[in-house]
Amino acid sequence: MSANEAPAIARETGRAVVYPWLCDAMGHLATQNYMRFYDDALFHILSMLGPVVREEGGQRIGWADVRHDVAYLDELRPGDLVVLRSAVVKIGRSSVVHRTYMNRVSDNVLCSTLEATTVRFDLNARRSVALEDDVKANAARLLGAWEE
Repeated sequence: MSANEAPAIARETGRAVVYPWLCDAMGHLATQNYMRFYDDALFHILSMLGPVVREEGGQRIGWADVRHDVAYLDELRPGDLVVLRSAVVKIGRSSVVHRTYMNRVSDNVLCSTLEATTVRFDLNARRSVALEDDVKANAARLLGAWEE
């Protein structure tokens, strides 16, 4: 795997256009809009693990992001098209760590990465809960082989 490629296990989780109104005074994609693109991708990878919100017997189980580590590697400018691909890095008792790669479509340059920790969350009690067996199994299918 080269430095600008997502692992083969990664799934496409989004595409976006860098419009001029998404850019800051420096003429590149504003930080808040990187996070908008990443947030959309996160919903897609979480949906691959199971229902984003599971409602059973009055209980509502969802997700809560607890950590984001973003690397900005190459500028994105107005008119750039991007593709996002995501994979699971680690499966915990109540959380998954996942990585999303944002590449510019025109030259496949890796422009940014996000590594996030997302916790399975009881939306009524407002606390973490253990991952369900089906969520763990689905996450395992998206678990990449990571070189650190």
